Amino acid sequence: MTDNRDGFDTRGVHDATPPQPANAPARAPIYQSAGWVFSDLAQVDAIYERRTPGAIYGSDGNPNLIALEAQVASLEEAPAALATSAGMAAFTSVFATMLRSGDRIVAARESYGNTRRLIGDFARFGVHGTFVDTCDLAAVENALAQGARLLVAETISNPRLRVADIRALAAAAHDNGALLMIDNTFASPYHCRPLALGADLVMESGTKFLGGHHDIVIGTLAGADELLEPVRTFAVRSGMVPSAFEAWLTARSIETLGARMAASTSNAAALAGWLASHPKIARVHYPGLPEHPDRDVAARTLERGFGSMVSFELDGGVPAVDALLSGLRRIRLILSLGGTETSLSHPAKSSHRALSAQERAALELHDGFLRMSVGIEDLADIQADLAHGLERL
Repeated sequence: MTDNRDGFDTRGVHDATPPQPANAPARAPIYQSAGWVFSDLAQVDAIYERRTPGAIYGSDGNPNLIALEAQVASLEEAPAALATSAGMAAFTSVFATMLRSGDRIVAARESYGNTRRLIGDFARFGVHGTFVDTCDLAAVENALAQGARLLVAETISNPRLRVADIRALAAAAHDNGALLMIDNTFASPYHCRPLALGADLVMESGTKFLGGHHDIVIGTLAGADELLEPVRTFAVRSGMVPSAFEAWLTARSIETLGARMAASTSNAAALAGWLASHPKIARVHYPGLPEHPDRDVAARTLERGFGSMVSFELDGGVPAVDALLSGLRRIRLILSLGGTETSLSHPAKSSHRALSAQERAALELHDGFLRMSVGIEDLADIQADLAHGLERL
């Protein structure tokens, strides 16, 4: 406590001194501080140079971010991890750090819409993008042979749920002097650890399954220290890092990732089989179905099941989709995924909206195509809700 002869305002500023408890809290505190105190300039040097653990400013060295990054690195089985303000911030930081004018990115034709658009944005800096079917290894090798710095693919593609052979992609990339970056969002570390399959970098949109409750926007990146450190420097410098609270929320949510994924994956597998036999469903996309074109690759690539995402097609376009939605009681249209509740999304009007009609047609994303993120509810209730909605068709 300061000297009681200090003025009123001085005491108001300086006399809120928290006690230092002798025992530890059961839950790590949130370090909600933009500034950090240093004892002297020698400590400033030591913390800036990473010789002493400590925080510098905002989220640079924040204990909540450090804890989350250690947790993600452990699950990804990576030497290091980085938390970013969004999944796309992870991509942006990698592109801005690793690419120069004249470099090429070879990317999956079936990529998240914003990934495609971001690659297009980098064209103004002289970075060229080529999109290929990453399930066609010959096409990938041909594109890489023309020179590329980075190969970008998704473990389970958004939204048609194609599964690439990551081992083969890693070999092709490395044989041609490129790095392989995998967007693992739809699989999460629960179903796949791309680094163990040869990838150099793995990105997660932590907003989805890692966060799991539709209340966080965050991204993560994992890989070797020498790759991540320049990316980390850029992300911190450009403000592409999350707040302490979002890092804390994500670390808390990851504690239940295994339980949530086990329940939702079990539900998804059962629903995919049921939908595949339903007379009002034109087509179902799910890597665990015997008729899926990548079923064998998925069995080699994924662990603990085939994921919580199911896509299906309706004949009749927008009117059919609206009829289905009108009959649903619990399942809602949410233009995201990975929550505890089952939800639907319409790629043509959301994630892939900015693509031209011709580009969407090439990806077979018509107006009757729906992507379903399966939740952890009782299976019978999800199925009954879908059945009720399908009765409207």
